[in-house]
Amino acid sequence: MFKKNFSSKIIKVGFIFVMVILVMVWNPRSVFDGLGNVFFTATYPIQKIFSSSANKISFFAKTISSIGKLKSENEKLLYENISLKSDNAKLKDVSKENDILRNEIELLPKEKFDLTAVHIIGRDFYENNDWLLVDKGERDGLRKGMPVIVGKGVLIGRISQVFPYNAKIVTITNPESNINATTVETGAMGIVKSKYGLGVILDMVLQTDYLKVGDDVITSEISQNIPRGLLIGKIKEIHLSEDKLFQTAIISMPIDFSKLRFVFVIKK
Repeated sequence: MFKKNFSSKIIKVGFIFVMVILVMVWNPRSVFDGLGNVFFTATYPIQKIFSSSANKISFFAKTISSIGKLKSENEKLLYENISLKSDNAKLKDVSKENDILRNEIELLPKEKFDLTAVHIIGRDFYENNDWLLVDKGERDGLRKGMPVIVGKGVLIGRISQVFPYNAKIVTITNPESNINATTVETGAMGIVKSKYGLGVILDMVLQTDYLKVGDDVITSEISQNIPRGLLIGKIKEIHLSEDKLFQTAIISMPIDFSKLRFVFVIKK
């Protein structure tokens, strides 16, 4: 009961106080000017505290807002910076590819062959360079069996599968690849293939044929769909076969297949 009466008194006092304030602010006919001055003078320290607190709160709110804006602007600048770096890297890469392609085209035997440039978009997952996937296919006139070269006529392999927009190239490092070849200086004949542990070799060379270290190995005229004279590599080592009936020459490759970005298909 006591609490209820006390609460009721508090409410009444508060109501009267608010009314007094409103009347003093409204101040009809300046009746309460003196009383108002006394009241505002007495409450000045409290007003000062509230005013200072309000200013601090306002400053704090503006600071938080400014920090938020700066953070947003920094994130935007960071994103733009990353985008610019990405675009710059892409431009450099495209420029490098254009330089590579331009150099390759200058070296190509264009007067001998009908060539189509293709971009390598996939390769052997096991990094043995046994096959390559390129960005052109049947719609671009590519056919199974067509030879693939780089530079002045260095043989890479030949097309093994053709799709509408892509083609798969089996390189000469693939164990399934077999290419008839000959040496330039001595005319020794054999078959170029890949052998585990030895790399690319010139195999099945008769003992009556003369092999020479440093001699160039090129495609022969009996290679199906492959013109004579495409470079395969140089003889690095010479060995007898296990049955002693033939000679085998290990071939040093003139290019690194893993770094190829463009190759050229001989269409005719």
